[in-house]
Amino acid sequence: MKKNNSNRLTFSIAFSLLWLFFVPFSHSSDSASIKTAILFVAYDQGESNAFLRIQEQLKSANIPYRILAMGRAAEVFKDDPALIRVANLTRDEDLYNNRNQLLNQRLLYQLSEMISAKIVYVGMASRAQAQIANTWERTGSRVIAFYDNLEPVDSVRYVKPFLDELRYADAFHVPGSSAANSFQQLAKTMGADVVITGQPTMEEWNETYQQADPTLLRQTLNIDPQQPVVLFAGDYSRSYPDALQTFVEAAGMLSDILFLMTYHPKSDGSLEHTIIAQSGLKNIHLIRPDAFSTDALSTIASIVIVHKSSVAQQAIYQGKPVIYVARPDYHNLMLTEQLAILASTPIPLAVMIKAHLEGYQTLAVAEKLGIPDAPSKTIARLMIEELKRYDS
Repeated sequence: MKKNNSNRLTFSIAFSLLWLFFVPFSHSSDSASIKTAILFVAYDQGESNAFLRIQEQLKSANIPYRILAMGRAAEVFKDDPALIRVANLTRDEDLYNNRNQLLNQRLLYQLSEMISAKIVYVGMASRAQAQIANTWERTGSRVIAFYDNLEPVDSVRYVKPFLDELRYADAFHVPGSSAANSFQQLAKTMGADVVITGQPTMEEWNETYQQADPTLLRQTLNIDPQQPVVLFAGDYSRSYPDALQTFVEAAGMLSDILFLMTYHPKSDGSLEHTIIAQSGLKNIHLIRPDAFSTDALSTIASIVIVHKSSVAQQAIYQGKPVIYVARPDYHNLMLTEQLAILASTPIPLAVMIKAHLEGYQTLAVAEKLGIPDAPSKTIARLMIEELKRYDS
């Protein structure tokens, strides 16, 4: 699929006609014309976290960027001076709750008239993001779609609305080799490149680990230097309570091990409090997320246990052994590639915990998944190279 002036003229005429028929939209406080090198288009929390890390690199390189945010991303970027404040994006509840929600065509036209960008760097979490990508492509912008999942794209449901709406992309940025392989046919259809960049959010724990003082943390928590510690990171999925019960029963078989448990910030910890109290166990300590973060606690843990939390990927990236507690039919890339192991009942889980403490090791994640080092720097460098090509 190639860009040409005829297509752009047709697009311009069509949008001019649409202008006459659609209802007005609430104006942005950024009512003047906006020109930027890079326009980020964010919807989900995950891609927003990745964008934040990339933006740090762009700031260091003095590369200007702005942000269009909707859905959960509107909350992430609400205080960011780079945010282009458009009420129809940031305050639209239908858009927040529905990945398939389409944007008003007049809104798209007005935004495209107001904002020009050399590169549109768009997440893949909603149909509205694809509309923006399609619109800015026709104005001459380079469109790069960012895929934030290590799993093959055809197995990830939340990207379907975006892909159903997308008409063109210059490139797809993907985190690893498995994801890259799954994009080949789609990229071929669109004439797009597939570039393995790594996943910037997997760097989020880097600073914690670089600055960690495990001895001081153990002293703060009154944990003996020789005491084996295992961390359980909770989530709030529908199947989580069963996994939590399985974990607690396994912990009861290992009285010489100290288990630290964190609950998800979106929950109040009442479920965890209740199950621990009912068990009567003294070797499980529930830690509030506002007291000590999961990443900080993981620095003193010999093993990290999860149900289906993305904490697993972060821990694996830092070289921590990870055990998933889930039904036998649960699978993901970490398990498929043998970077973590799965337990479904208490006794096997207790056995696996003991085996890890006695020295069982999994493979290195970067080597196994083909993930480049320093993903945020890699993506920023690719953007700068793309800007040079655009200007030439």
